Amino acid sequence: MMRTPSLKSGDAMALYRQLPGSHDPLELYRKLSRNGAPNTALFENAAGQAMILAAAAVRVTCRGGEVVVTSLGDGGPDVIAALADKLAERVSNRAEGELRLRYERSTSSDLEERLLAPSPFDVLRALTRFPSSSPEEKFTVFCGGVVAFDHVDLFEELPQPASDPLGYPDFEFWVGEGLVLVEPGGKARILSTFFGSDDAGRATRAYHSAVARLDALYERTQAKLEVPEEVRPTANDLEPEPDLNDAEYADLVTRVKENIAAGDVYQIVPSRTFRVPCADPLAAYARQRKSDPSPYMFFVSGAEHILFGASPETSVKVWREGGTPMVEVKPIAGTRRRGETADEDDRLEADLRLDVKEGAEHIMLVDLARNDVARVSTPGSRRVAKLLTVERYARVMHLVSSVTGELAQGLDCLDALQSCLNVGTLSGAPKLRATELLRGYEATKRGPYGGAVGWLSGTGEMDTGVIIRSAVVKNGQAYVRAGAGVVHDSDPRAEMEETKQKASAVLAALRGETR
Repeated sequence: MMRTPSLKSGDAMALYRQLPGSHDPLELYRKLSRNGAPNTALFENAAGQAMILAAAAVRVTCRGGEVVVTSLGDGGPDVIAALADKLAERVSNRAEGELRLRYERSTSSDLEERLLAPSPFDVLRALTRFPSSSPEEKFTVFCGGVVAFDHVDLFEELPQPASDPLGYPDFEFWVGEGLVLVEPGGKARILSTFFGSDDAGRATRAYHSAVARLDALYERTQAKLEVPEEVRPTANDLEPEPDLNDAEYADLVTRVKENIAAGDVYQIVPSRTFRVPCADPLAAYARQRKSDPSPYMFFVSGAEHILFGASPETSVKVWREGGTPMVEVKPIAGTRRRGETADEDDRLEADLRLDVKEGAEHIMLVDLARNDVARVSTPGSRRVAKLLTVERYARVMHLVSSVTGELAQGLDCLDALQSCLNVGTLSGAPKLRATELLRGYEATKRGPYGGAVGWLSGTGEMDTGVIIRSAVVKNGQAYVRAGAGVVHDSDPRAEMEETKQKASAVLAALRGETR
């Protein structure tokens, strides 16, 4: 008979079970989440690899320097107890099932000092550093979630936007205790993580709860798939309502070009939001993933919001190459629509490659990425791994580059995230001044748009995508945001049309269209 494992407080261990057969990630997610219930998530890519957060121990929500850790599952109390001990000096309040921690913005003018100063990211850092008693399993400790564009207020003093209809947190993450990992080809396994306690009886109960959870999740995967009948949009719902109409957005482009002419910025990415009703976000996501398969596809069902989308762009990625931690930023800038024929597609690609404006704008953003990566890399290791290639997606094609470096000793994936966000392709150059100007020009607070979505693991790895080609759903309304990179030679009408093109795939999915 196997001896019951007993873990000390702050440790984690995973039990796992292989699923028979081949599985579609979305079908599994529907079963495991009961069609998208709150505090669940699906992270997948076009190759068929997926991570399904089926059960969370805690939710971690940050707003304005206050981090709230809320117990959700069996392991929640043990995670909170360990976290309260690790970060005792930051605890502002502890109640049943909830922990509150407080951080102040660093006032240092030195970039390195600010990078290393205490910040709300320390809560995620402490969680991902829980020691694992299952070293062979990369995702024993798993944090999945969203960093909003507006998290920048945690680190910079910026003017506040006039309106915030979404009320999205600065970041929201979940620590998994029930996870399903799907490999390309559909092979899948369930992980059930439990967390230790200094109370021996509680530690034993945690193990038995993990066993029961593993069995329950397995049974759920074997159940018949039940998809509720979708409430289809009516004709009156199909026309999106923008926060800036076409003329207003074109005028905004004209005004930011004046800032470029004055030397305030070299490039800037003003955006606007299209709002449409959405009664069934998961059905809309199912259509989008089918019509626009992408490297980063996500459905995150949060406490108050649902975020879904299909993004082509890496935000920040940290992985190991022969034991060496590597960091990557992958700028995408320069867009053309897809052609109706193969010949037209090739001609549009050639036009994109030969466009001097698009190329100059792209190189400017590659330089930003080089600076961001260099800040957290071993000296001499940063390089441009890929430059000005073209990647084609369902409705558009893009110019794409990749900048990599060896993560410097003493730094981790959250340092890389802090250094590189928000990416220049969604803010501008220089990033801080561009963001200041955007706060004055844009009609509403951005929320997730332009931020990052993805996961962190207990092994120090991370994979996040830029939040574009996405929708935030709140109270039955979907908010789809899109922007265009503006430089000195930009044509206001062309940039206005580009926002429509970039939003088109998500809006089509919300309208019930597939392609």
